[in-house]
Amino acid sequence: MASYKRIPLKPYPNGWYMVAHSNEIKNGEIITKRFAGKDIILFRTESGKLAITEPYCPHMGGHFGFGGKVEGESIKCPFHHFCFDTKGDCTATGYGSKPSSKLKLPTYFSDEKNNLILIWFDEKNNAPTWFVPQEDWTDWSEVLFAEYDLNSHPQETTENSVDVGHFSIVHGYTGVETLHEMESHDHYLYAKYAMHRIADFVGKKKNIRTEFNVNVHGLGYSFVSAEIPELNFKMRNFVLPTPKDNGKLKLTIGASIKNLENKEKISPLLKIVPKEIATKLVLKKRLKVIATT
Repeated sequence: MASYKRIPLKPYPNGWYMVAHSNEIKNGEIITKRFAGKDIILFRTESGKLAITEPYCPHMGGHFGFGGKVEGESIKCPFHHFCFDTKGDCTATGYGSKPSSKLKLPTYFSDEKNNLILIWFDEKNNAPTWFVPQEDWTDWSEVLFAEYDLNSHPQETTENSVDVGHFSIVHGYTGVETLHEMESHDHYLYAKYAMHRIADFVGKKKNIRTEFNVNVHGLGYSFVSAEIPELNFKMRNFVLPTPKDNGKLKLTIGASIKNLENKEKISPLLKIVPKEIATKLVLKKRLKVIATT
């Protein structure tokens, strides 16, 4: 009898990962996050420039997340008031002495796209070789997010989004079709498929056909666009697994819908509901569906 041997996975695959929402950190603020087995510091200077750094001051190890401050364009350590700019260069000391060029605060490559703060991870500390695209959000709703702490790996959650075979068996979808065979190029993977499902659209059940375009950028960032042609209904979804520690990740999922011009097509009940409330109702329904898929 053949035995199953699990393919070993690196705990932290190279790529971009979401570590915060852009609105989580205002100018002049510092926040601490957990990523890839350790704390990281995110701060914005008073002019709004973002930086992600190691948490400990290279002078004598003070943790910036406990009492650190942003002053001007630098972050100040709470221990001896050594200051560092967004490049990690020392700009001042608490003793009034000349800052040493040898004293460097390690920084991470970061990016902000689609109102998400992203961090670049590379096991050899190489610079990014690719970036996730900025989407056009004209006529789209604000993205509604939900978060889940899981004992898992980014590859497992990413594989799920393109595992067409499990949709009918596990989730009860019917008429599953592959509209574009899965293809990959370096860090990027694309697939397109469609399926039918009995969906509850705010009090009215319908058998609907949905088409999905799946765009996977590395193992930490998936962007899925979906459309229900008969309802003229378009959706966008984020699937963002971020490894906090080995075998531990925070899964962030997001949903947005294009302006509801004919909301009564989705459900007659929505005809009497203001568009803003109708949008939130539909988004909450959509998030529940993603969470079980």
